[in-house]
Order: sequence, then C-alpha cells, then structure tokens
Amino acid sequence: MEVAFVFGLSNSFSTFSAVLNYKWSPWIADHYNVTTALWVGAGVCGLSFVAALLLVQIDKKLHIASEKSEAASIRDLKLLGWVPIVPQQYLSPDSVSRRWLFWLLALQSLVNSCIGPFNNTATSVFLERDYFQQPPPLCQRCGLGYYNVYCDAVSPHCPNVPPFAWPLPLLSKNCSITSPFDQFQCSKAPPYILDEDINCDDVSWREGPFTHRYCATKSQAAETATSSLSYNPMVQTGLAPLAGWLVDLFGKRPMLSLVAEVGVAVAHAAINYSQVTVTVPLLLLGVSQCFLQASMGSAFPPLYAHYDRYIPHVQVLFVGFGVANALLGVALVAMDRAHHGVLSRFSPPRDMDLDHKEPFLEAS
Repeated sequence: MEVAFVFGLSNSFSTFSAVLNYKWSPWIADHYNVTTALWVGAGVCGLSFVAALLLVQIDKKLHIASEKSEAASIRDLKLLGWVPIVPQQYLSPDSVSRRWLFWLLALQSLVNSCIGPFNNTATSVFLERDYFQQPPPLCQRCGLGYYNVYCDAVSPHCPNVPPFAWPLPLLSKNCSITSPFDQFQCSKAPPYILDEDINCDDVSWREGPFTHRYCATKSQAAETATSSLSYNPMVQTGLAPLAGWLVDLFGKRPMLSLVAEVGVAVAHAAINYSQVTVTVPLLLLGVSQCFLQASMGSAFPPLYAHYDRYIPHVQVLFVGFGVANALLGVALVAMDRAHHGVLSRFSPPRDMDLDHKEPFLEAS
C-alpha cells in the first residue's frame, strides 16, 4: 500500500458522505421540514464522534500491545506501509528543518486549505446564476404584467423557470394565515407579499391555493441545485483512489500539484469570465482537488527518515496552534465589547418569523 493511495482512499470516503448529504438533505427537508433535515445532520455528526472515540480506544490497545509504546512512533506508520524503507533517499529531520522545501510545502498546504471556503462560495455563485435568478419586472408576479391573464404556465414573454424564479402570488404583504384556505381571505392590494414572507416549510403556505405552485417550483429548484453540488464530491469519491495510485506510480508530485492548482484557478476564473453550465467548473474542481490532495498529502513523508519519532515534538505545535486560536477568540470577544457589541447584535423577529421552522435554509 502506498501513501498517496491511502490519501486517495481517505478522501474518497470523506467525500462520499458529502454526496449523501447533498442528495438526502433536500429530500428530507421537502418531504418533512428543514428542522428534521438539520436533526438528521446532527445525528450523523454524533455517529462520527462515536466512531472517533472507538478509534481512540483501538489506538490505545494497539500501543499497549506493542513492545515499545512510544507516542507518534514512526513504526506505526511503517506497519501501514506509509513510509518506504529506503533510508539513504531521505533527509534527516535536522537538515530538512533548514531546507526551503519543507516550508514551501507547508505554505502550499496552508494556501490549499484556504481554497475550500472559496470553493463553496464559488459554487453558491453558480447556483445563484443557474437556479435562483430574479425575473424581469413584468414577470415577477401573478395577476400583473405578462401574467395578468393566466399564471398556470410560464409566459412566452418571460424567461424559463429555472434559472428564473416562478412569479410571486398576488397577495397583500399583511397576509397572515393558519391554514391553506385562509389565503382566500387575504387582500390582493399593494404592498404585495415578498419572497421572504412566504414560508414554504409551513404546510399553510406550501399547500395554499395561491402559493402551492410557487413553493413547489422553489423546492424543485432547491433540490436540483443541491444535487448539482454533489458533482464535486462525487468526482472525488470515485477518482481519488485512482489519483493516489497514479501519483504513487509516476511520482512527479510537484508537476501534478502545479497542474491541479492551475485547474482550480481556471475553475474559479470561469465564475467571473464565462457563462458555462454549472457542471463544468464543479467537475474541474473535483478532478483538480483529487490530484492536489494526493500529490501534496504524500509529499511530506519522503522528507523524513524513519526514526523513533515521526516529527519531533509535533504535538507541541498542535497544542500551540490550539492555544493561539483560543487567544484569538478571547481577543475577538474583547474587541466586540470595546465596540459596544457590534457583533452581538440581533434583529428582533417579526410576528411571522415566530412560526418559522427553517431558521437556516431559505432558498431564494
């Protein structure tokens, strides 16, 4: 077993859970409610935590059974085949610490870890463009503009749905209901109801005679959008082990890493400079991340000889980062208080918001 292949397997299993999340979460939210979907996610996180506790116990028993129970022993890595046994081809830890190569890899890993949030943001931009665009003024509301006569189908004068939203119902903004048929008692005079006033997670709105089609179309667009989100992790689930095997077979980690980083940059450039379909940049991001993680993750072990300890006192570094992060949190709280709690303010809920069951996910 080779190190890059192991990284590929790990990446494959981790992204498989993301695929299930993108596929199941919208279905649960649509058939039950968003709160149920959130609780299912919390349950999965709990299972992950229990698995981590079991892994700790297994690791402890392994150390007790071993002849030399040393923390962070390199021998445990050799048992998994992570470190090839060719001592003369490896630099000693003392020499590596003075070489620029290690620090360049560390900096590259840091920058790569920062790409993740931007990948999510880029995906959101694509979904906003392809599924949740606001239609022209004459196509925004039933009973007005091009929908003055009928509102059962998309008007030939209006853009397709999706990527544009279904027209809003002709209801007054002060429409307050407790059952679907209460909508017949609502006024149809301006000011009109807006998207944020319609809680499609509530049965009264979802099954209402004037909002049923709007909520159904909105839910369908949300399911399609979240299904598109699964393209990236789906590619990584299937391709990551193969990418790791290719890295182990051919080496050339710097070159593969460079090509993968160029792929990530091209995918992000497509956000701002092209109108390609959403699948193209997501697939490109998935392929690029497979080779990027396989090539960079397996680049550190060859820098070290197999001594008794993998990286001397590496646990101290982890503790230091944890303490530094906690100190930053304390500084953030102190600065927030110094600025009169600008980060702690909240907006009082509106009357309609008291009945909302979807505090986080409201696709618009």
